[in-house]
Amino acid sequence: MIRTALAVIFLIGVALLQQRFGFGERPDASLRPPAASDAQSSSEPSATADASPTQPETVPASATATKVPVSDGDFDFYLLTLSWSPTHCSGDEGAGRDDDLQCRSGRPYGFVLHGLWPQNERGWPESCPSDEPRRVAEQVMQEALKLSPSEKLVQHEWEKHGTCSGLSQADYYASAALAVESVRVPKAFKQPQSMTTITANDLRRAFLDANPGLSQSGILVTCRRNDIGEVRVCLDKELRPRACSRETLKSHCGGREARMLAVRGNWPRN
Repeated sequence: MIRTALAVIFLIGVALLQQRFGFGERPDASLRPPAASDAQSSSEPSATADASPTQPETVPASATATKVPVSDGDFDFYLLTLSWSPTHCSGDEGAGRDDDLQCRSGRPYGFVLHGLWPQNERGWPESCPSDEPRRVAEQVMQEALKLSPSEKLVQHEWEKHGTCSGLSQADYYASAALAVESVRVPKAFKQPQSMTTITANDLRRAFLDANPGLSQSGILVTCRRNDIGEVRVCLDKELRPRACSRETLKSHCGGREARMLAVRGNWPRN
């Protein structure tokens, strides 16, 4: 009996010490040092800075971003501009050596990024003073070429539009990548193998059907002569869909029919 009583007293004492001083408890997870796989690589683009460390490593970095680089630049909204590559490559505009990556690399491009343009309700800023380098850094250029397959175009877009975004080069092109990813290209227009004739209104409707978050006033389609030129989507500074300005919507080419040439990997130099 005495041994039993002493054992009970001992166990009670241990329990009190644990309660008082926390002996034997697991440390708070928030106090643990991050594992090597959780650490953010300094070489990754800034768009992934807010990626959750619990995301699997197989998920692309751009898909793990939880926030976009929000600009404090002096403009009202962005105009995301996607060019129909066959229209560019089939004309004189696509005959230059710099266009070889887009037009003669064997890859059949469809819609590609023309630019992410800061806009005002009336007019737009361009070629703004910037503390960023004039030349696009090599690492940024390589990422940007995945969206706009032309070094000359990437450089031009940074000088004319990116400098007005209020963002660094890396954040500007990270924002462009997120903007492109936010718009779903209708399946019929990803890589059509034959030419089609369509109106800008019908192409806009196809994009609206594929993107329920867009509104008719937030997207327009332009024409270049008798061909579809670009699809343009209006986004706020956090890359959320918004209505376009009246001035912007004037570029929509409406109900007239235009061609959409089939995609191909190699176009003649003309």
